[in-house]
Amino acid sequence: MRQPRPRQGSTLVELLVALPLALLAAATAALLLIHVARVARMQSAVLSTTRELRHARLLLTAELEPLDGRDLVVVTDTLLEVRSHLGVLIVCEGRHPANLLVAVPAGTADQWVSTLRVGDDVRGWQPSVAAGEPPVDRTSRLRETPTSVAHAPCLANERAAVPQWRLSLADSTLTLLPGAPVLVRRDTRLQHYRSAGAWWLGRRQRDGALWDGLQPAAGPFASAADGGIRLRAMTSGEMPVAVLAPLADSIAERIAGVELSLRAPRRVPGLGGGRVDSASTLVAFRATASDRRQP
Repeated sequence: MRQPRPRQGSTLVELLVALPLALLAAATAALLLIHVARVARMQSAVLSTTRELRHARLLLTAELEPLDGRDLVVVTDTLLEVRSHLGVLIVCEGRHPANLLVAVPAGTADQWVSTLRVGDDVRGWQPSVAAGEPPVDRTSRLRETPTSVAHAPCLANERAAVPQWRLSLADSTLTLLPGAPVLVRRDTRLQHYRSAGAWWLGRRQRDGALWDGLQPAAGPFASAADGGIRLRAMTSGEMPVAVLAPLADSIAERIAGVELSLRAPRRVPGLGGGRVDSASTLVAFRATASDRRQP
């Protein structure tokens, strides 16, 4: 007698039951993957926005911390113009005020001197006429790019030969003694501007009578109408101060720092925006009224 063969495969009923279950499992897995991808994009957008806000704060801090109130030229809601500090030099020979021989302080690099431009601001401190009074600061501008001269001792009490540079100034208002410090500054602008449909924090510097091209330094941020960037000069008592050149010394001495407020839209790829992240910080000046006359 022939034995019945075992059944192979599935019946129609079993297929009709298994197919919806498989589709349900596949749909659940797809929804889970979509949710994970969406969360990942949202987290990436949060990190990107936070990074841009932090970058803008660090940029402003690097520009402003070494300054004091007298280095501010203009501060409006969306524009900050300052005289950035490039470096300090020591006078080796000051008998000819319009042509100073200078060197970098001992132990510091001097490569930056070769990058100075025509029009850079030169600020020096000369003895006061009245006995017992602190040195008086005077400013001039570079008429030519610095030229390197032969290595020689900078001061009479020094033996080591050091690289020296000749600074040709636009006028002879600086009468400086050997050993006097000279601070070199350059006009720098940070401004909120629009490019390619987005708003950015841009940076540019003066090059002679002109300005460098505006380059994006951080962003994108919210539009100017939505308060993407707000700048305010603040006193030590946290009171806002309007800064427009020329700035009186009595006002400059009251300024303790600059407050920066930022708003950046959170853009999630494929999901659009809708949320705006914000940050606010006060960058305090290192220089104070007590040491304002020296670098």
